[in-house]
Amino acid sequence: MTVSATWPRAALLSLSDKSGAIEFARALAAGGTKLLASGGTAKHLEQAGVEVTPVEEWTGFPELLGGRVKTLHPHLHAPILARREQAVDMEALESRGIQPIDLVAVTLYPFEQRAGALDDAGAVEEIDIGGVALLRAAAKNHGDVIVVHDPAHYDEVLAALRGGGPSLEQRRAWAARTFSRTARYDAAIASELAARIAPEEPPPVRVIALERVRTLRYGENPHQVAALYARAGEAQGLDAAREGKELSYNNLVDLHAAVALAGAFERPACVIVKHHEPCGVAEADTQAEAWARALAADELSAFGGVVGFNRPLDGTTATEVAKHFVECVAAPEITPEAARAFASKKNLRLVRLGAQELAVADPWSIRLVGPWGLVQRESPSPAPPWPLVTKRPPTREEEAGLRFAWAVAAAARSNAIAIARGSALIGLGSGQTSRVDAVDVALMKARRAGHDVMGAVLASDGFFPFADNVEHAAAAGIAAIVQPGGSVRDAEVIAACDAHGMAMVFTDRRTFRH
Repeated sequence: MTVSATWPRAALLSLSDKSGAIEFARALAAGGTKLLASGGTAKHLEQAGVEVTPVEEWTGFPELLGGRVKTLHPHLHAPILARREQAVDMEALESRGIQPIDLVAVTLYPFEQRAGALDDAGAVEEIDIGGVALLRAAAKNHGDVIVVHDPAHYDEVLAALRGGGPSLEQRRAWAARTFSRTARYDAAIASELAARIAPEEPPPVRVIALERVRTLRYGENPHQVAALYARAGEAQGLDAAREGKELSYNNLVDLHAAVALAGAFERPACVIVKHHEPCGVAEADTQAEAWARALAADELSAFGGVVGFNRPLDGTTATEVAKHFVECVAAPEITPEAARAFASKKNLRLVRLGAQELAVADPWSIRLVGPWGLVQRESPSPAPPWPLVTKRPPTREEEAGLRFAWAVAAAARSNAIAIARGSALIGLGSGQTSRVDAVDVALMKARRAGHDVMGAVLASDGFFPFADNVEHAAAAGIAAIVQPGGSVRDAEVIAACDAHGMAMVFTDRRTFRH
């Protein structure tokens, strides 16, 4: 059979993931391509009746070291790397009787999926060497060689071949995707090995790979170009429940904040976020009650906010939410009744998203600040118990409120003060440059929304540097406080609480969010 000028003369297949391999190979062979394949792939194709030449027959050299060495051979890499427009390269192939390889399809050993559950020896055997070398060689010579690293791309490649051959732009795009794949692969290996050396120590080199999920209309502001990326190899955890207005950069930031905080509670919970700050938070026996109490926290700020739930969104709650202007609503599932309740809200973004979908396997978080990368991780140790430091202990109801308020304060921007009544936020002061200002802002917000703060509880994400924080809270009627402690004036602060008959507990752990 004569091969067309745009159809691969020879193709090399070395596939750990063999899904779609038979169909792809048959399509190539139907166009006249000579098929070469490494051991397991060759057997897979032969059993399906596909004519294929095993790699060792092509190279004249058998596999070595139990398969560790099988595709690392000049008779494979030379016909991949040869520049077709360079006569000297083609003469070198011809002098050895080697045909150019115009397509390389490789799926790498599944290191990312398997290594974490294996011992050191097992993890090392999941590191692909020959496959990475083949992909890099083909991607380097993408002007002449088609490179495929994912079975999901088979149809795209075949369509291009049948359409007269891929353009240079397509070849370059496939090469770029391939180099991204090998970079992700190396990043996973580096991270896994570093974690095995000292899992609780910052690694000497931090490698992270991100895959673009979609472009965004713009960034935080209309003049900024932006896109959404996901950690390579991990679920994106973002599923629009209906077609509609595109999620924006700011929507995504707020969705993460709302859904993550909602997921911190055991009972039905609702979180309303505005500009990355929780302006409404409540936990209740029913979802509808949680929404109503969260909205009541600060209805003024909730206008145009992002709402997150930790339970499937029901029709009753959705009907109430639909009476207000919100940008996005997220829940682990959206019931048909809930979807119908929002049918008239054409600009509202409805998203299926649960807190578990925001979890990442990597315990280390990274933040880029100009030329710096700041890396940190949560302590693997459980939070310490809360010691009582005042003469009066909190009542059972106050303690429950303190734990709720502490969860909210931990999710807000420092300096943060959260005032709660029961399991509902009634006032939040966050992002302030002084802690007493944060207290005053939280009290102001509570009063503006019509809440009675008498007998309410207060949480502070950092210690009280002065007793003025307590004095302002006591004057408003706050009954109990939780704070990390650790100030040089702790004794003065505790004495102020005792003087007002207030309860105070320390957490011995702060929760700053800069």
